[in-house]
Amino acid sequence: MKNNKRKIKISIISIILIFIFGIAIYEATTYNKTYYISEKNIEIPIFLYHDIVEEKEQIVYDYMQTDKETFEKQIKGLLKLNYRVISYEELIKYKNGEIALPKRVCLIDFDDGYEGNYKVAYEIIKKYNIPVNIYIVNNCIGTTGYMNWEQLEQLDKSGLVTINTHSSNHNNFNTLNKNEAVQDVVNAHKQIEQKLGHTQIKVFTYPCGLYKEEIIDGLEKEEFIQNLTDNKINKSKTLDLSRLHRCYSLDDGIFKILLKVKYRSIRYN
Repeated sequence: MKNNKRKIKISIISIILIFIFGIAIYEATTYNKTYYISEKNIEIPIFLYHDIVEEKEQIVYDYMQTDKETFEKQIKGLLKLNYRVISYEELIKYKNGEIALPKRVCLIDFDDGYEGNYKVAYEIIKKYNIPVNIYIVNNCIGTTGYMNWEQLEQLDKSGLVTINTHSSNHNNFNTLNKNEAVQDVVNAHKQIEQKLGHTQIKVFTYPCGLYKEEIIDGLEKEEFIQNLTDNKINKSKTLDLSRLHRCYSLDDGIFKILLKVKYRSIRYN
């Protein structure tokens, strides 16, 4: 009887080890393989940050600030695990079937336009040569704690940072009517183009993640890609550029981040 139990345990352990080994081999042999949108349903998380500060002791709002060391560990961890950070231009081409992407991709966003994006985060962005996106509150630019237009122009010229709008005044878009909201975003986007001196991809992020369906429809007609902030994960088969999902990274370690991605991917499927 004891021998039978021992054999069963050994068999179960062997099956588990073979399964894990098989997954490891599959991951090792396919991490560089690319897929068109019609070929594989991949997860495409958009990781959201706000302000990046030098030291943990400087954090006042833990839901809005990440320290430099943690931010770098997160980026380094993603790259070590073979994640490729892509731009919204690449996402559009992928959606249109023009390019293929590997199964591990993500985007990096920063909201509001805090000065820490320029003074702290930019150093890491350059170090790891990753594309990122910053959404500014237009009327805050040049005020205390926020970047100025000269800094934004320098970021834009780097070729790594795309500047877009987070609205003129960080309004709650669920309280605006359709015309007010659309006009605000269109005007804010035009101001960015004028200040930077070139046309810019149209991407808008809703302040506080608040929106109305009629506003989404109105901005879609103006050809804006639109970001919600709902901690959900984008997937190829349901990829909607007018309703993109974003999730917070905060101070989580890389494996906790990826566990949350998998959990949210399953929960909100």
